[in-house]
Amino acid sequence: MKAEHINPFIISVCKVMKDMCMLDLKIGKPSMSNGSYPAETSIIKLGIVGNLEGEVVLNIDHPTALQIVSKMMMGPVETIDALGQSAISELGNMVAGNAATVFANSNIMIDITPPSYYAGADYKATVPEWFSIPFSSDAGNLSIDIYIKE
Repeated sequence: MKAEHINPFIISVCKVMKDMCMLDLKIGKPSMSNGSYPAETSIIKLGIVGNLEGEVVLNIDHPTALQIVSKMMMGPVETIDALGQSAISELGNMVAGNAATVFANSNIMIDITPPSYYAGADYKATVPEWFSIPFSSDAGNLSIDIYIKE
């Protein structure tokens, strides 16, 4: 996996979380992942088409997702209901849209498919292995898992 295909997503996740949720993210050590997630996570899956093809999964621990949705809704949220799923999905959309802009600045044109929300146990990976970048914040942990066809 090339750094120029990963960095736009790292930049985007950090920017969107700072702008939308007032959260500063700390980047952890990247690793390879098989795409299986604990039941208590919120998963946002987005497809990538255009000059690059692949998938991106935003994986957010449940307590972190509650804090993020609370910040987005400007009030306490106790459960990830339909409105919470919509908010988390929109966050994924913003991350992908910002990444598309970063790619465009490097003359790599991509389009993003609409986000799909899954509870962790319901998500079935469609690719064999992901490049996973973990992040931590005051609200908790999340990761962005990326698969780009080479």
